Amino acid sequence: MEDLFIKEEIEDLRKQIKKHNDLYFRKANPEISDYEYDLLVKRLQKLEEQYPQYKISSSPTRLVGSDISGETGIIPHKVRMYSLENAYSLEEVEEFYDKIKVEDREIISFITELKLDGFGINIYYEDSELQYATTRGNGFEGEDVTNNVKTISSLPAKIAYREPIEIRGEIFLPRAEFERINQEREKNNEKLFANPRNAAAGTIKLKDIEQVRARKLDYRVYTVGLFNNQEIDSQYKLLKFFESLKFKTILSDMGLSGYLTEKQAILDQCLKWEQRKNELEYDIDGLVIKVNDFNLQRKLGYTSKFPKWAIAYKFKAEEMKSKLLGVDFQVGRTGAVTPVAKLDPVFISGTTVSNATLHNFAEIKRLKLRIGDYVTVIKSGEIIPKIIKVNHNERPADTKKIRFPNNCPICGSPLKKEGDGTVIYCENINCPAQIHKRIEHFASRDAVDIEGLGSVVVRQLLENNMIEQIEDIYQIDYQKFSNLEKQGIKSAENLKAAVEKSKHQKFYKVLFGLGIRYVGARTAKILTDHFDDIDSLMNASYEDLLEISEIGEKTAQS
Repeated sequence: MEDLFIKEEIEDLRKQIKKHNDLYFRKANPEISDYEYDLLVKRLQKLEEQYPQYKISSSPTRLVGSDISGETGIIPHKVRMYSLENAYSLEEVEEFYDKIKVEDREIISFITELKLDGFGINIYYEDSELQYATTRGNGFEGEDVTNNVKTISSLPAKIAYREPIEIRGEIFLPRAEFERINQEREKNNEKLFANPRNAAAGTIKLKDIEQVRARKLDYRVYTVGLFNNQEIDSQYKLLKFFESLKFKTILSDMGLSGYLTEKQAILDQCLKWEQRKNELEYDIDGLVIKVNDFNLQRKLGYTSKFPKWAIAYKFKAEEMKSKLLGVDFQVGRTGAVTPVAKLDPVFISGTTVSNATLHNFAEIKRLKLRIGDYVTVIKSGEIIPKIIKVNHNERPADTKKIRFPNNCPICGSPLKKEGDGTVIYCENINCPAQIHKRIEHFASRDAVDIEGLGSVVVRQLLENNMIEQIEDIYQIDYQKFSNLEKQGIKSAENLKAAVEKSKHQKFYKVLFGLGIRYVGARTAKILTDHFDDIDSLMNASYEDLLEISEIGEKTAQS
């Protein structure tokens, strides 16, 4: 019986990790911090070691996440791209240093590099010319983003090196450019990017090359894949070599003039850049510590996911104390009701925070949270603000219990609890909140990709009775739309062009856009591989659907 519970926990952990891989790598919209993610992975690793009978080759403990969406061509990397193992304390950095010193008792040099919070890229040159550029993908192959990468004016199209070479780095948006883009999107009633990484990840895969060019992406390079040059025998020499080829590196940003050998000097660098991270023109979320000597790197080797000769010290997420003023309840496109904390505004990580996610009702119970409580709020680059602790010792006498709703806060329909009551749903498919979210989802980039039809514009169309359901998007009165507040003839023309373009989207993107419960992007692709059109899918029986590999009972019923 115990083995059965262990097997279920392992399968649940794998499912959670795969979900968060997809959110981070492909959608650039993570729900949890790197630390929370690593806890899930470490728990799974421990269970797989203790119960080897449940090990599988496709486990996320053995494979890195993938940013491949299937929208562009795929190009194999000539040499695999690995991830980095994370360290969340200086003690873990010390352990890394000591372990390498045990492996090799000679004086060992290390180099520290800023860990840019951007989007990994692989650029291949041959005969001195840029041949192609790809995303990191799944580590073995990536998506072709050559034309978009070529818009980065400071990235050399030609280099003074004729041999084949894969140059790897990070693409990012400087903070000032990120702010400019969001101001422009706000004027155009478009959904704002949550942070510079999301914006960079979205930009690098855009099909409109002029839009990519206008966003002024930047980059830094830091390593190689394929590279046959015995003269470059250390990481520091490699960075200097990059600079001689006119590439940007972190050397000048950090003021580095050499390598480090002492443990304390490395720890000092970690502390220094954790304190100075906001002085840079771009976001960083840590410091990478690497063995400098390439021969020792080769000797130390790799795990199935990471090099053993490098580690990423992750900066602590910023925490601030605030007060819970209330709890609002939001309704999503599937009807799921989610609690959102309303906070006394606090300034964290460069932004003013007044809302924080509470995920679900189980989280409120776990925290023993009450309205009026003093709470600790965390915001870590990627993720939306989150309450991590309630300061029960400071609880005021006038706090109030959080009342869970029995009826939908938007349409008033009775709510239904699912399973253990962690999730509650509004079952009214005509609920205005669900309609809004369904239309917004249908128009999103991962679905039919209607540029300009974001949350604000959808609300305008609904409030002016110009649309009621998804199908009404294709009957918009553009003359009337041009007369709406903050719109005009140009906006109407752009929206019309985007809507027309969406008519030619692939079937799986349309199916995903319909927002059927349990049918995510991957499941939609599986279904459309078996059914040629919506009619054949609609006419398929429950039994027909269950015969498809990876389609379960819940999906078939939905």
